[in-house]
Amino acid sequence: MPFCPKCRTEYVEGTVLCSDCQIELIDELPPEDDVEMVNWQVLQELPDEVVGYVLKGVLEEAGIKVYIRPLMIPGYERIRASWFKSNWGDLLVPEENLEEAREIIDEYMSSLPDYEGE
Repeated sequence: MPFCPKCRTEYVEGTVLCSDCQIELIDELPPEDDVEMVNWQVLQELPDEVVGYVLKGVLEEAGIKVYIRPLMIPGYERIRASWFKSNWGDLLVPEENLEEAREIIDEYMSSLPDYEGE
């Protein structure tokens, strides 16, 4: 039986094109990717989205997986999911990279010049 390689739908013999994806069918499906379980740990609380994405970029440049977890309810501007935390969100990394990520962020933060207001 032919299968769609994208949506993995099975078709009757003789069908050559997936009606949903509009791509050519194949005879056998490749094995599905194994799901990787990650034990995410909070590396740092984020004051806002901009800081989150800057730090995320620094860590990704070093080859560390990063997840930004906003503490806002999606679709409701500025409504917090938790009233017990005052930060915008959390920066999470895999547990096995936690110490390395801390060192990278500490080094990055110490390289920034001190801000002097006007």
